[in-house]
Amino acid sequence: MSFSQIVFIGHLGHDPELRYTKNQTAVVNFSVGVPERLSLQAAKDREPKTYWHKCRRWGKTAEQHKNSLKKGDKVFIKGTLVYDSWQDKADRWHKDAIIEIEHLEKMYYENISIDLDSFK
Repeated sequence: MSFSQIVFIGHLGHDPELRYTKNQTAVVNFSVGVPERLSLQAAKDREPKTYWHKCRRWGKTAEQHKNSLKKGDKVFIKGTLVYDSWQDKADRWHKDAIIEIEHLEKMYYENISIDLDSFK
């Protein structure tokens, strides 16, 4: 048995975008920026990089995220890494890494502690 699981905290880079499939299933997409963690010494020498993750959620929860989240919100996300392939108009193939969200919590305070063992 194998699986991928990703857990991170970051900020929304833009307002969530809600769309519907041909079967009227809701899907919401947004990106989350996660700053690089630097040691105190390294932080003196350079600015941390921000790593951006594309995130997606399906169904009724997707509609709720559209209404409750906005650009800049701090979120805790647990999900699975998946890859989407698509072909552009010039017939070139592309592959995107996307986090399929299993659990999302909006964080209202900086000093929140989350028990990661509770999400097993």
